[in-house]
Amino acid sequence: MDYLERPHFVLALRPADTSVRAARDIVRAALEGWDRPDTTGDVELIASELVTNALRHANTVTLVLYLPDDKTAMVEVWDDNPEGPVEPPHDMQAESGRGLFLVGALSRSWGWRPAGEGKVTWAQAATP
Repeated sequence: MDYLERPHFVLALRPADTSVRAARDIVRAALEGWDRPDTTGDVELIASELVTNALRHANTVTLVLYLPDDKTAMVEVWDDNPEGPVEPPHDMQAESGRGLFLVGALSRSWGWRPAGEGKVTWAQAATP
């Protein structure tokens, strides 16, 4: 089955601080609407970390959420920066820089791929 035949949405986000909260809220609402509540908040956190990273390094950001099967949620963030994400060295004293570490810890897998003039950063997470 093509993922477009499964529950999905696409949302263009403005490069603004409110976009991260909007991404979390929309992911939560979509999963609840699809009867797949994010009881742990993992998918919301993954989406917000990927969106935050994209907003810091790109001008255009699009969030995509879809359910490829009955146990998985895919979060993709498309942006116009062709450079892949870089996980900085772990510094427990740093005020930022742990987003990709969190994505890796909360997802089954994550990565990125080139897309046109930019890239797609994605994460696959379990849902109930």
